[in-house]
Amino acid sequence: MAVKFIGIKRIWYGEVFTAAVTPATLAAWIKAESTTEVGNSHKDTFKYEHGDPETTDYINELTGKKYYTDKITEGDKSISWTMGAFEYKDLQALMGGTLQKDSDNNVIGWAASTSIEGVIYKGVVAMTKTGNYIVFTNAAIVAKNDTQEKAIGLGITATANDNDTDGVSDEYKYSGDSVDISDTSTTSAGN
Repeated sequence: MAVKFIGIKRIWYGEVFTAAVTPATLAAWIKAESTTEVGNSHKDTFKYEHGDPETTDYINELTGKKYYTDKITEGDKSISWTMGAFEYKDLQALMGGTLQKDSDNNVIGWAASTSIEGVIYKGVVAMTKTGNYIVFTNAAIVAKNDTQEKAIGLGITATANDNDTDGVSDEYKYSGDSVDISDTSTTSAGN
């Protein structure tokens, strides 16, 4: 049976995965309190990319033809999108900085960090329109203000990194019918 990964339907970010991903552990991660569902991906900004690997070609100087290719590094795998509507907690979780609160402890804003912060790592999951899942277990997050049409959004690029836990791959893909998230609903910004 052919599997199709077409378009985007839902996106989540949360804690880095610390165990091999199975349909059951993926469903549990999606349902966890610490996982946030993205409520808005601005039109035509979602993208999954897997870059070409870095290679070195060895050329036979007698014939001028390639006789061996050595793969040096794998190509980067990334998922990117722009959140056209977001919450201040999304800015803090994905860009760093601090939430600004009023005297009643209500969040009223966000302040950028006053220094260079370390890289933020998250687990990132995308569910395609065809219902299938792409899972990055340990993604380095680059977040920035990103203008799309007239909307100033939160542009996100999540790049898959090696997972520090033995036996956990950097990426998994699962058929939608194998992952039961039937009791989850969309709960974050932009809904």
